[in-house]
Amino acid sequence: METSDYIQNRVNTNIRHFEELSKKYHRCHVAFMIAVFSCLIGVVILSVIYLIIPVIWFILSSCVLVLAGLFLLFFDVLNNYSSKSLEYKYKANLLSYEKNLYQAKESGFKGFAFRCERFM
Repeated sequence: METSDYIQNRVNTNIRHFEELSKKYHRCHVAFMIAVFSCLIGVVILSVIYLIIPVIWFILSSCVLVLAGLFLLFFDVLNNYSSKSLEYKYKANLLSYEKNLYQAKESGFKGFAFRCERFM
């Protein structure tokens, strides 16, 4: 298999795959954080409304929103979506670096590529 075929068939497809996984986990993490902040803002709003109209349902719904926000926060932390996103981004960057090394070797920068390879 030639270097260009290897880059096209293996490296580029894996780079795209890892970048898609990184984006997916990052979106999950951001969605959970938005949901947590929405729950907490809802608690603040319900607390202000309770000061104006003292109805016990506002306090009960605030408790439910606090529990839902904590559940979402712990679910995000336990599944570690943020670090999974960074891990896949790191793998994509490593493959991109490997691709650049192969291209450097192929185009005649062999000395430079071998020096870079030592630090990889």
